[in-house]
Amino acid sequence: MRPLTLADIFDAKVLNNAQVSPDGKQVAFVVADAYKEGAAQIWMVNSDGSDCRPFTGGAKHDRAPRWSPDGEWLAFLSDRQSDERSEGRNELFVISRHGGEARRVFEAKSSVGGDGRGELFAWSPNGKQIAFLMEDPETEEEKKLKEQKIDPLLFERDHKFMRVWAADVSSGELRCVTTDPVQVWEFSWSADGSQLALVISDEPYEWSWYHCKLATVPSAGGAIKTIYDPSPRQVALPRWSPDGTQLAFLQSVWSDRGSVGGDLNLIPAAGGGPRSLTADHPASITWAVWMPDGGSLITLATTKDGVTVEEWESGSGAGRRLWAESVAIADPLWNTFSHDRTLRTLAFARESADAPRQIWIARRDHDSLTWTQLTHFHADKAEITPTQSKSVTWTGADGWEMQGFLLLPNGYDASKSYPLFTWVHGGPTSLFARRFWSAMPQAYFAAKGFAVFLPNPRGSTGRGLKFAEANVGDMGGQDFHDIMAGIEALIEQGVADPDKLAIGGGSYGGFMTAWAITQTDRFRAATISAGYCNLLSFHGTTGICEWDRLTYRADPYELHSTFEQFSPLTFINRVKTPTLIIHGQNDRVVPVSQGYEFFRALKQHGVPTELRIYPREGHGFSEKAHQRDWVEYAGKWLEKWLA
Repeated sequence: MRPLTLADIFDAKVLNNAQVSPDGKQVAFVVADAYKEGAAQIWMVNSDGSDCRPFTGGAKHDRAPRWSPDGEWLAFLSDRQSDERSEGRNELFVISRHGGEARRVFEAKSSVGGDGRGELFAWSPNGKQIAFLMEDPETEEEKKLKEQKIDPLLFERDHKFMRVWAADVSSGELRCVTTDPVQVWEFSWSADGSQLALVISDEPYEWSWYHCKLATVPSAGGAIKTIYDPSPRQVALPRWSPDGTQLAFLQSVWSDRGSVGGDLNLIPAAGGGPRSLTADHPASITWAVWMPDGGSLITLATTKDGVTVEEWESGSGAGRRLWAESVAIADPLWNTFSHDRTLRTLAFARESADAPRQIWIARRDHDSLTWTQLTHFHADKAEITPTQSKSVTWTGADGWEMQGFLLLPNGYDASKSYPLFTWVHGGPTSLFARRFWSAMPQAYFAAKGFAVFLPNPRGSTGRGLKFAEANVGDMGGQDFHDIMAGIEALIEQGVADPDKLAIGGGSYGGFMTAWAITQTDRFRAATISAGYCNLLSFHGTTGICEWDRLTYRADPYELHSTFEQFSPLTFINRVKTPTLIIHGQNDRVVPVSQGYEFFRALKQHGVPTELRIYPREGHGFSEKAHQRDWVEYAGKWLEKWLA
């Protein structure tokens, strides 16, 4: 055995997007590097685990495989034909199930699939067309002005909408389906191919998604009909019933488009009020598909203990559990599965605390699932000293039961207390799940001798709608107290040294870190990654400005509003904790100016601080060297101040 290294974390291949063929005999999936400079290929494996092999190759990025309804073709997105002028542009390709050369369906003028969140593209039920999302391209006039160097940024003036297009698979002929001036975030075909369900907004900006609505449109084109406005919640994952009379969808208050887990609802396709199938369910539904007879839906959900697959009757709303286990379903953004045409074979990418991510299938037999592991990647992980972890519970604010995970330091001795590094997740409508911790950055800190606490306070998913929305209007209030109560519980248990506490987090977790050090001097070190500190300036510069306004239930421009009350910068004169700030220079979610503001305030108040800004990076780092550097430097920061 050997110690965990940063190379073990950031050099590992990522498996995702498991797609089982309609006949259930093969599974296509993606094997990718975890960084931008790497590659991604589609692999294929038989459903008995035999003949696992690369199906596409090259140094570019092939992703999002989708089977044709007859199972003879595989469509996928790739940037394999992009050049310097179109770097990273995804185009649509098809390839025979039996292999051979992939064929580009048409030449795209902008990237197919948008930004890669939601339903990127989908075969029509008859297999003759593929519908996809694509942003309006530059006009000829815009190109001409750019060539003349007359290219001012006309902020939010000339809208570039994401629209649904359809391509004839044989000829490549294109037509625009959604010609109305609305932004389409998601779509799905009706079973007969005559309609599309849409998630739309009035304007094509990320903040507008927080006011999204459910709509329909004829697949041949025509007027878009809005059938449900969930405000102040959001909707996702619209799915037609087999007879076309109903739509299933998810709804909740969410912090990030594409990272959804909420309540499962049904609504008449002609319009009307929604009906919840999972009201008061103590889990967060992340994926749902209709059974072929329309009598029920199969769902995937996250829970505080792991993952569950359930079946819900569409009429009575009765639910029954098919399977539950302490694992994580590991696909980008949504936790998903794919299925054959009978919905008896399901394909997943799954992992657990002690087993790395692999491709699995589950076969349904009445009310149970039988699992088969298809792939056996990551053989080198067996050489690494595993990261010990355990689920922990404690009493949070208001007497609510809380849950999270504790990563134990290498060589853990229960008779000793250890420096404790609390890492707060982003979102906040997200959660720490039972991942393979040895592939996560947090495990690096445990390998260096720290106990690492990963709390899931109120506002997290996995516990149902009430829990996920419990911090709306109070972010930094009771959820902060939930976290502090968890730290105190670990101190009382003798795990954590009360004199060696540190806190960190990214995005919302970065805010919570900045908030924590303005509310208490318990922490000897802090690490803020892409966190906001000044809610008013954040609101005016972020690309998700409606998120904070809706979730704080306040007017940011009202004097002495909640925005001032919950801004860490308001209480900067209280801070004593040495603080490392990490930020991407091109972050549009939490602009880098937030890092500058907090750094300047800390420095002028005599608090030890450093600001590390990474060029070319956005909200989440993509370059391998940057991914490794910030984690390594954060480890040195902890060692310096907690020694």
